[in-house]
Amino acid sequence: MHCIIAMVVTTLMFASVSRDTDKTDAALVQLQKATSNENSLINLAALRNLRDIDLRPFFFQFAQHPDWPVQVHAVLGLAELSDEQTIDPWLVQQVAPLAREHLLLQAIDDGLVQKEQMESLLKWPLLENTPKLWLISELSMLGEVPDKTMLRELSSTTELSVAMFTALLLGEDEVIDEVTRRLRRASSIEKDKALQTTFQMIRQYKLQSAATWLHDIIENKAIALNDNERYFALHTLLEVAPDEGIALWENQFPTEPNRKEQVRYLLVLLESNIIPTAKMIERLDIDLDDSLLGLMAKSGAVNKPNDRVTISDVDALASLIKRGHRDSTEWSFEAAENLSEANQVLLYTELSKFEDDASLRRRDSASRAFSRLINIKPEKAWKLLHDTKDDSTQQEYMLLAMLQITDDIIMKDAIEQASMLKRIGVNKADVMTLLLMARGQEPLPDIDQKYLGIIAAGGGDVIGPLKTQAAWLYLKKMGLADKALAAVSTQ
Repeated sequence: MHCIIAMVVTTLMFASVSRDTDKTDAALVQLQKATSNENSLINLAALRNLRDIDLRPFFFQFAQHPDWPVQVHAVLGLAELSDEQTIDPWLVQQVAPLAREHLLLQAIDDGLVQKEQMESLLKWPLLENTPKLWLISELSMLGEVPDKTMLRELSSTTELSVAMFTALLLGEDEVIDEVTRRLRRASSIEKDKALQTTFQMIRQYKLQSAATWLHDIIENKAIALNDNERYFALHTLLEVAPDEGIALWENQFPTEPNRKEQVRYLLVLLESNIIPTAKMIERLDIDLDDSLLGLMAKSGAVNKPNDRVTISDVDALASLIKRGHRDSTEWSFEAAENLSEANQVLLYTELSKFEDDASLRRRDSASRAFSRLINIKPEKAWKLLHDTKDDSTQQEYMLLAMLQITDDIIMKDAIEQASMLKRIGVNKADVMTLLLMARGQEPLPDIDQKYLGIIAAGGGDVIGPLKTQAAWLYLKKMGLADKALAAVSTQ
């Protein structure tokens, strides 16, 4: 009898080991496929989002990948995991030119480049013109006086998208006129690309000295502009010189604007932090009861100084975002960043909740709002989370926002909150909760380790990037991080 029991126990043990081996093998395959198929970029972004120091060797080997977009994610991933939170100039020099351009632009946006790295890269003789101009512009924003010799060289380049902004940054009339003449003679495609880049950089670097040039191309037709170019030229002038821009604004669209023109030319005021006046609303022939235009006009009140923004102004902004119009939603979230903390909490709390039949865009805005609420008032966010119905779509989108957290302290808090949620299986909410818990340092209970293995092997009703995260986290929890890195390196 004892022999039979021993045989049964041994068989069960071997079966358990076999199942674990199967999950491990499947997780390795999942990680390999995720980083080598056509969706590798979003999967690499998902791994970057983990901010896991053990992924350093993984990103280092991908910095040498033949595809430049992969190189971008790899170098940015290493920067995010570095002690200094900055890119490595040496690695930047090793990647493909297209990768260098894109990763530097993203690194600048994400604050992953400091003065020291900028100066180091500018000394490198092989640095391309576009990233060179960005770094000079960034240093200028930091108060550094640009090297005029370097600017004159850049202004003479055949790359008009570089030459035009360089000339404006240099500020010498003769150079500005010369590059403008070149731009005037360019093909329509080349001209449009150069203008859009120049407009964007003027806005980004708040180059107020460019107002004269902008006025000249809009009013005096120094360059022939199509409707779209004229719109963005006006947008740029409104941002850097509002008084001059407003003086030109009402002459840039027809006396009887159609709905598209009403939306565009109201939005350009909002994006330029201008509060639409009654005269402007009348000029656009806007009915304040209109379900979109009326809300946009009323929401413009949030461009007032913070101490004058009322609760009804914030309510109008919330209603506009709920309306789901893409461009005005983007402006609304940007405008919300300038509100007082109290008004932000009010706005994001309201937006974090949605009805069961809400559109996908509305759900996305709720997740975005909840993410911001976590950062500015976590205790309010956690109360909302625990008041939300278990396994609901609302809970899924809140958990999705939590999975985007990159701050170590906030993530630690999020993991603790996730551990309090009820879980009964491997539906979407349960999976996301488990993924949050797996990002902690504590060992998972056996049942959770089992479920994590199922997700890592490709099970569970979740999107690919979350399965990629699960594959890495499962292998790491199993003590197989080195094996996972070795498997990926053999691709």
